[in-house]
Amino acid sequence: MKIFQVTRENLSDFQDLYVEFFRELRGKQGWGFNEGELKREAKEYFERGDLIFIAYKDEPAGFIRLSSREGCYWIEELFVKPKFRGQGIGKALVKRAEEEVKKHDDALYLYVLPQDKDAIAFWKKMGYRIVNTIELMKDLSDEKVPLRTIEILGEEFKIFKWSREKYTREELEFLDLLEDFYSKGGTKEEFISIVSRGLKEWLYGLEECERVLKEFNTPITPRELWLYLNAETIEKDRYTPKEILSNRYLLHEIEEIKCLKERGLKISREVIINNPWIVYECHLKAMEAELKVANEEWRKKRLKDLGKYLKQPLPKDLKEKIEGLINKYKAYKPDV
Repeated sequence: MKIFQVTRENLSDFQDLYVEFFRELRGKQGWGFNEGELKREAKEYFERGDLIFIAYKDEPAGFIRLSSREGCYWIEELFVKPKFRGQGIGKALVKRAEEEVKKHDDALYLYVLPQDKDAIAFWKKMGYRIVNTIELMKDLSDEKVPLRTIEILGEEFKIFKWSREKYTREELEFLDLLEDFYSKGGTKEEFISIVSRGLKEWLYGLEECERVLKEFNTPITPRELWLYLNAETIEKDRYTPKEILSNRYLLHEIEEIKCLKERGLKISREVIINNPWIVYECHLKAMEAELKVANEEWRKKRLKDLGKYLKQPLPKDLKEKIEGLINKYKAYKPDV
């Protein structure tokens, strides 16, 4: 890959990339565009002296454009063709732009659309984390456009709803709840109070996990344990995370998490519902570790639970494992 600054000779490459950038963006937004106007616009940016760099991999692969306003440098667009993504081209273009800006200033700014999750993730990874300004607008047209509700420090704001969005299920649920909250009169103070209580509970749980994990020789982190104890399940759990943490047989959850990580799974709130059969296998492996150290009363209880599992529609291999555990431990005398 080679990176060159745009000149008269390769201006047409920049114009074509500029059009591709907006074709993709407007496609996500559900808006139209005029290719001729975009090419004229790209030429005007070059002629006024904007810093523009193109990355080449046998063909034009991407570009970055910077402008200077009131002594400050701004990244206006960064674009890499889809087939070249994941090869470090965007990162290389940003680094090249930063090297140029360092010759004149010690800060580089950019705008990023709040709906563009991929862009936000990329820029945060590149170190762009300082919120400098908040740009607001008022729609003066009579046409009603679909909007989403977001918040900043509890203050309610709106963003345009795109035709193609990449929100996760949890993010969409949060946005719907946020919309409902404010539509029913929720206030900034109430929102911050609710979030603060949730954060306090999360931090308390993390501290408790750190405390109990000291009793185990395990690479599992407090965060992984707390995430797993709060993970979504297909059926509602009978015990709360706090009750599980106080149970003497917490090693069951420890063994489950270890097993899942050995299978290459990342511990998250969705790990159980996204991988039910793997979780079930790890659950049985953890059950064996638990039965091995359980006292007689607890072992009888857990064997009874295993018997109930056999009534469920499970794959043959899992049922065989359950039957094997029951036969192995129904007369087992633990050394405790």
